[in-house]
Amino acid sequence: MPQALPPARQAVMIDIDRERDHWRQRYQSLPRARAMRSFARYWPVLCAAYDVYLNHPRAAAGERLELFLRRESVAMSLLSEAEASQGFDQVWERIRDATAD
Repeated sequence: MPQALPPARQAVMIDIDRERDHWRQRYQSLPRARAMRSFARYWPVLCAAYDVYLNHPRAAAGERLELFLRRESVAMSLLSEAEASQGFDQVWERIRDATAD
């Protein structure tokens, strides 16, 4: 008997320009925004969260976070691991809300 394939994931399109505009207006609420001093310095960290979502959609929660924390833009940022995790959670929540059925 052939093994059943896992259910196909719904195709998701992320309008990165729209996401950038969303976060540009709200990045001050993210951890250590003042220390980062500008949205331009924070944006690569946020992009890393989208990158993990797009490239590892079936990763478990802990694995997703580890992949995010290892991204160069995150590791080189001024954020502690806890602060980076908080930012990741905020981006992930936005993605989850946008892709909820």
